[in-house]
Amino acid sequence: MNFDVSRRFQTKATVKEITSFLQSSFMKSAGTVSDNGSSLIVQSINPTFGSINRSDRTAIEIKSVDSDIVLVANVTYKPSTWFWVFVVIGLFTTIAWVIPIAFYLYQKGMVKNGIEEVFNRTETEFRGENSTRSVTNAASSEDVFTQLEKLGALKEKGLLSDEEFASQKAKLMGTL
Repeated sequence: MNFDVSRRFQTKATVKEITSFLQSSFMKSAGTVSDNGSSLIVQSINPTFGSINRSDRTAIEIKSVDSDIVLVANVTYKPSTWFWVFVVIGLFTTIAWVIPIAFYLYQKGMVKNGIEEVFNRTETEFRGENSTRSVTNAASSEDVFTQLEKLGALKEKGLLSDEEFASQKAKLMGTL
């Protein structure tokens, strides 16, 4: 089963900037992400326990049309080997074969929602904005988050007092 998810928005950002942002966003919610030059290939979007029933591979094309960016995700979604194992085992019971089918259909929605969420974040980040500023803000936000995690770890180990942690946190939050 194949389906598409698409988005079009106006921006000054380049295809390269959008591709980089999409790649880092999908890395947070997918099994694998690779750039083959003409598109991003994303596999296992929003994996959960029920994902054992499915196999998904998404090719995302990023095109510049006039001053718009067009994102098109072509999703190949199919049952996994485990899906068929569960269906066959379930056939010998009254209704247990419905469970893998329900998980399979529910997971399709999760894949679609995962793509739409990343497309929404991308549009929000780049729509009508000066792309350099947006990319810089995204990078600095990630840097601050990483530094906050490090401070939290130091506090948990007892190397920073509550006051020192609060002071450093306030400094970092002021840089956003």
